Amino acid sequence: MNALARAIIVRLPEAILGGGLLCMLSLLSAPPALAQQKEATTPVAAVAKVCTGCHSLQIVTDTPKDYNAWHDTVQEMIDRGAQGTPAEFDLVMEYLFENMTMIDVNHADSDTLATVLHAPPAAVASIIAKRQTHPFKSVADLEASVPGLDKAALENKKRMIFFQ
Repeated sequence: MNALARAIIVRLPEAILGGGLLCMLSLLSAPPALAQQKEATTPVAAVAKVCTGCHSLQIVTDTPKDYNAWHDTVQEMIDRGAQGTPAEFDLVMEYLFENMTMIDVNHADSDTLATVLHAPPAAVASIIAKRQTHPFKSVADLEASVPGLDKAALENKKRMIFFQ
């Protein structure tokens, strides 16, 4: 039973007493605009559906975090009443991991490098091999040392990439 139906049942005695039975029953056949949205099936759609009900995406794009911090943030939003299916929350985490996660290039594992930097396997292998003897110092250093990286993607993520 959806929330609207539960609210109607709880308030039904009040409606009958107040002469509003027909009004309350008309809410049971709510127009499609009030119907539950279709389940999101892509990371972008899930973020739009789940997150923007409470805040703009600006808050997300202004606050890059590491994966664990994003997980904690999403759990906090769920605790505060964010609405979505488990699959949609998985898609939200996928979006945050791929697009809004900070990364230390000199210490990240291969899966994180591939996902966050959108790097092909050869580039990931090159990063891991080269950082053993020559830790990277900047995005420019990374671009110059590792062929096959998407320079536009790195530029867009520049503020989330660091080198320790």
